[in-house]
Amino acid sequence: MGALGGGLEARLAGWRRNVGAPVSLDLAPAEEARRAAAAASLAVVSWNVWMGRGRLLELVERLRAGELGVDGDLTPVLLVQEAFRQDDTIPERSNGFAARELVTRLRPRQEIVEVARRLGWNLRYVPSMRNGAERSDRGNAILTPLPLGPGDGIELPFALQRRVAVGAVATVAGRRLRLMSAHLDPRGPVGYKWLGAAARGAQMEHLLAGLEDPTVVLGADLNLGRGRAERAWRLLVEHGFESGVPPELPSWRHTYHALPRLVIDYLLVRNRDGGIATSRVRRVDEDPRDRGPNVFGSDHHPLLARIDLAP
Repeated sequence: MGALGGGLEARLAGWRRNVGAPVSLDLAPAEEARRAAAAASLAVVSWNVWMGRGRLLELVERLRAGELGVDGDLTPVLLVQEAFRQDDTIPERSNGFAARELVTRLRPRQEIVEVARRLGWNLRYVPSMRNGAERSDRGNAILTPLPLGPGDGIELPFALQRRVAVGAVATVAGRRLRLMSAHLDPRGPVGYKWLGAAARGAQMEHLLAGLEDPTVVLGADLNLGRGRAERAWRLLVEHGFESGVPPELPSWRHTYHALPRLVIDYLLVRNRDGGIATSRVRRVDEDPRDRGPNVFGSDHHPLLARIDLAP
């Protein structure tokens, strides 16, 4: 994290104490995990599920049915932001260091551990922040039938809210592949310019500093208010990350479905050792005309990549 002032360090410590424990579950049956690990291609989804309001189970059902533009029998990997979690490891009462957003209980939410149990998949979840006074937290998650190594929580430099990326290594078709899910701050504290661009640059610099794996799949809500002019994006490019959007597909003008509509969600790969043959990313729409108040319950579109591994 680097050196912090005493007051800032005390605030960050308060955010840490206000969330529950990380979750590591290995629920995939041995035979399913074996088949998944032998796959030559992956269907990777990156999605900000808006504090659990995104209907993950429905999305997986449609993915398996081949309704989202890729083969339904590809090995699935979900890289989730704003995953919602409730359990007894979360302090019963909030200490006040929490997200200010109101989490209404009137809207259906899918709890990430329950989703993992219903799918029978492996889960790595690391909380970032508590949801107000409610006894719940949210953070980043990796969900897949692939066998996963230990989850790595990477706490990013503090700006507006506590942010912790999650990473884990999977071995697919004999290749080591690092999977990561991250979420940068949408804005900075008072005094930051460019809607928090400086803070996001510092967060990205920290995220990439220790990332030495040659083959990485990163799903992230980058919150790039200034788009690809931001330092955070330039750092990704300098570290070998590519977007994988085919030029023949129509360009989408936004991934954030609410206002203002912006492209802030990304599914990126780094392919330094040639382990990835192709990576093709598309935006997933619930309505073909991109209408409706949300997308499968979330205020973000999912991104979906077919990733073919090199033989």
